[in-house]
Amino acid sequence: MIQDPKIQAAVSRIMQRSERQTDLGKLVSTYVDVGLLPQLHNRNHQIFYGRRGTGKTHVLKVLEAQFLTDESLTVVYIDCRTLGSTTQFCDTSLPIGRRCLALFRDFLLAIHHSLLEHIVEVPSDNATQAFEAADQLATLITEPLTTLKANRVEVEAERTSTFGRVAKGSAGISSDGAKASVAAEATEGEGTKDSKNTEYSVESEDKIVFPELHRHLGRVLALAETNLVVLVDEWSSLPADVQPYLAEFLKRGILPLNEATLKVSALEYRCRFVEGSSDSYVGFELGADIATAPDLDDYFVYDRNPEHITDVYADVLYRHLSSELDEGYLNKKHRVSSGRQLASRLFTERATCAELARSSEGVVRDLINIFTKAFFDAHRRGRGTVDKQAVLDSARQWFEQDKAQYLDKELQKILRRIVDDVIGKRKARSFLLPRELERNPIVQRLFDARVIHHMQRGYADKDNPGVRYNIYSIDYGTYVDLLGTTKEPELDLVERAEPDVIVPFDDKRSIRRIILRPEVLET
Repeated sequence: MIQDPKIQAAVSRIMQRSERQTDLGKLVSTYVDVGLLPQLHNRNHQIFYGRRGTGKTHVLKVLEAQFLTDESLTVVYIDCRTLGSTTQFCDTSLPIGRRCLALFRDFLLAIHHSLLEHIVEVPSDNATQAFEAADQLATLITEPLTTLKANRVEVEAERTSTFGRVAKGSAGISSDGAKASVAAEATEGEGTKDSKNTEYSVESEDKIVFPELHRHLGRVLALAETNLVVLVDEWSSLPADVQPYLAEFLKRGILPLNEATLKVSALEYRCRFVEGSSDSYVGFELGADIATAPDLDDYFVYDRNPEHITDVYADVLYRHLSSELDEGYLNKKHRVSSGRQLASRLFTERATCAELARSSEGVVRDLINIFTKAFFDAHRRGRGTVDKQAVLDSARQWFEQDKAQYLDKELQKILRRIVDDVIGKRKARSFLLPRELERNPIVQRLFDARVIHHMQRGYADKDNPGVRYNIYSIDYGTYVDLLGTTKEPELDLVERAEPDVIVPFDDKRSIRRIILRPEVLET
C-alpha cells in the first residue's frame, strides 16, 4: 500500500487541524466517537476539556452538524481567536469592564448574525416582526445607552408694566450635540413676569442592560420560533484576566434564557472561569451555573484499554484516508474496509499499529503527525509496509520538533530530573504525584506541553490511607529520544524476551512506591 501513489497523496492531504477543514461533511465522516458526543448532544450548559490536539474542535464541529439537522435550532459556532482587537488584548491600562464589554458585544453580534440567517432560511409566520425585533436587538448591542440630564435650573422674577397674558417658549441644542437648553416665559396679572432657564446635557454610557437584552433576544427567538445553541471554541486563547469577567457576562446575558444553550471547549490549565471567593465571585460557578463534561484526555489513555485504543486509532486513520480517496478505493484496490484491516495491511503487524497508538500518548494530532512521518520514512526505505523502526524514528523526530524545542530551560531542567528519578533510579515510565500538586504551575506546564501525561486521577494507595494521587507517565518520545545518546540513563529499556518493545509497560503495583518528591519540581 505504501507504494500506491494515490495513497501517498491521500496521506499528505490529511488535515492535521480540524479548523482548516472547510468541508463539514469530511469532518463528520472522519470523526470516530469514543463516547463523548452523546454526553454533549443535549440542552445542558457544559464545558469540556482536552489538551491541544485531542480533537476538541473536531467534536464541536460534529456537534454543530448534529444540531443543524434540527431546523428549530439556531446554531452559533464562535472561535474565540477571531474575537476582539489588538487594543483589548495588548492595552492592559484600559478598564477591564471596557475590554470585556467589547468582547461580549462580539459574542452578541455573532449570535445576531446567525439569527438573521435563520430567519431568512427558515422563515416563521412572524418573519417580518422577527426582522424588526432583530434590528432592535442590533441597536441594543451596538449603540451606547444615552440619557438626558438636567444640569442647571435658573428662576428669575421681575416687575414690569405689562398687562395681559403672554406666553413664549424656545428650545435649542448646542453645535456639539452634547448640551441642550430650554427657555420659557409666562406673564400674567398686573406686570409680573417669571422666567425659567434649564440647561440639559446628553450623557452616553457604554453598557448593555441585561433585562433589556433578555427581553429583546427572547422576543427574537419567540418570533423566529427557534432555540439558540452557542458553541464556543478556543476559550483558552482569551486573555486570562478577561476570562472570568466575560464568563460573568455570559452567565447574566445568555444562561438565564430557557431557549439558549451554551457549550464551551477549553484547555483545563489555561482557563479561568471564576475569580474570587465562594461568597463573592465573578464568572461561572462550575457545577452550579454550568456543568463540566468528561475530559477528552480520559478517553484516549492507551494503557487503560490497549486493544480498544488501537482499534480506535486504526479507525481514525482509515476514515481520514478514505475521505481523501475515491469512494470505495481502499476496498476495491487493497481489500480494506475497516480500521482493523488497515492495521493488518498497512503495518508489518498489528503490534506496529499498537506501538503507533502508544507513541501518540492520547493526542490525535500527534497520532496523525507521527503516522505521516512513519509512512514516508518507510516509503523512502523502499518498504511495502510501515515497520516499527519507522514508528520509533518518527516518534523521536516529532518529540524533538514539536515538544522539546518549545520547553524553556526551566522546564528542560525539571523534566531531566523527573526522567533521571523515574527512569534512571526507579526503572519505570510512570509515577505517582500527590493530588495537591496537580495545580503546581510546573506540572501544568509540563502536562500542557505534552511531555507528561495523565494515566489516572484520584488513585488511592492502600499503604497510605486517606492520601490520593494522580498517575502520570513520561512521554514516549522522551524514552526514544534518550536512546543512543550520551544522556541515556543506565537502564536497559529493551526487554530481552520481547526485543521490539522499547517503552516498558507499567502496572499500578510496580509504581506504588514511585512517588515524585515535591523538591523535584522546585525551580
